[in-house]
Amino acid sequence: MKAPEVIVVGWIRKGKLANCGETMKNQLMIRKLEEMGVKCRQMDFKDWKRHPWIFIQLLWNIVVHRDNTLIFSTSTQNVYQFMRVLKFIKWKQNTVHWVIGGSLGDRVVQKIYKADVVGYMKHTLVESNKMLCQMEECGVKGLKHVPNFKPIKYYPEVSKQNNPLRFVFLSRIMPEKGCNYILEAARQLNEYGLKDKFIIDFYGNVADTYKDEFEEKLRSFENVRYAGFLNLRENAGYDKLASYDLMLFPTYWKGEGFAGIFIDTFIAGVPIIASEWAHNREFLEEGKTALFVPVHDANALAERMKECIEGKYDIDQMKLSCQKEAEKYNVDNVITKDLLKEVEIF
Repeated sequence: MKAPEVIVVGWIRKGKLANCGETMKNQLMIRKLEEMGVKCRQMDFKDWKRHPWIFIQLLWNIVVHRDNTLIFSTSTQNVYQFMRVLKFIKWKQNTVHWVIGGSLGDRVVQKIYKADVVGYMKHTLVESNKMLCQMEECGVKGLKHVPNFKPIKYYPEVSKQNNPLRFVFLSRIMPEKGCNYILEAARQLNEYGLKDKFIIDFYGNVADTYKDEFEEKLRSFENVRYAGFLNLRENAGYDKLASYDLMLFPTYWKGEGFAGIFIDTFIAGVPIIASEWAHNREFLEEGKTALFVPVHDANALAERMKECIEGKYDIDQMKLSCQKEAEKYNVDNVITKDLLKEVEIF
């Protein structure tokens, strides 16, 4: 029997380390599909301006391998015009739109993207139930809720609450991820006289446009620092992450969906102080895996951090709850044979 074949369109960064949420998700998805016996023709649109012939390769593969399932696994804005063309010419092929990010539902509701164009894809896989309901109400068919995922081969030992309390930020370092709010909250806590009661470590790539401002602000702190890159491809990276007590994530980034870092912090047993933004409430549970603060509110963030420092919450129990939550997002429990049958890859 011939192995199933797919054409994957998206940012992949084939052969290199993933450097964003989309490349990470696509590399993991392709790896899992290949483990399950699916042949993946990779149309890598990461930095496409350096290799514009990828468009010709894509058209060639779609025409020659029309019997393959076509998977769009990228931000909708990257492929929307192509979807319009497929609908206009009434192209017949099994198509899967594996949605990246959390803004598609809003944009369909706002009619920035037409529901009949998005819905021309035979199967649309979304990370949140909120987005699924939004698009259903707009008339999009073929929807299925499929959460974000990570391979989980190792669970680090969960640490007991530290003194001083150890906060961590792990994501792209830029204002839209709430970094300025974290720094302002730290300033307030230090002014309260709590400087010796907590530390904050930042991990991740610093946005070029934010680097000078970020470095300048860090100079005024003794208990806040940039700690570089945390390699979560190795067990030692998860051991390091597990040494922290709470993750800070006061994001207001417009494209926020099911952040992969949520799964990483679950694996490491690190609860999250998160903003009430986008789909965060769907993926995090107040008092169990997370504590919430309003968006754009450094004062509320400082107060929540202060409550944690003062012992208002059972952080040790929350850590254990996080690790229990992680397994539902194990790639082996998300990308299954049943799922691939539903979307007609098998």
